[in-house]
Amino acid sequence: MKLYLDFEPCAECKEMMAALSSPEMLFADEKTRADESAKFLRHLTYNHTEVLQAVMEDLPKQKKDQEPDFYQ
Repeated sequence: MKLYLDFEPCAECKEMMAALSSPEMLFADEKTRADESAKFLRHLTYNHTEVLQAVMEDLPKQKKDQEPDFYQ
């Protein structure tokens, strides 16, 4: 899935994006790439609320299960 976000990246965002697109990271192992991507996503989530709001608006809403809840 790809999301295209329009936001103003801070200095830390720019550093992380440069690191993620560096040749070392492009050829790094899968776990290293996943860890660095997760770090960047955490930064976006906690420091850029406009990004989180845009993502929430674009993701499809989940419908509640139509089955009755017998444990209520």
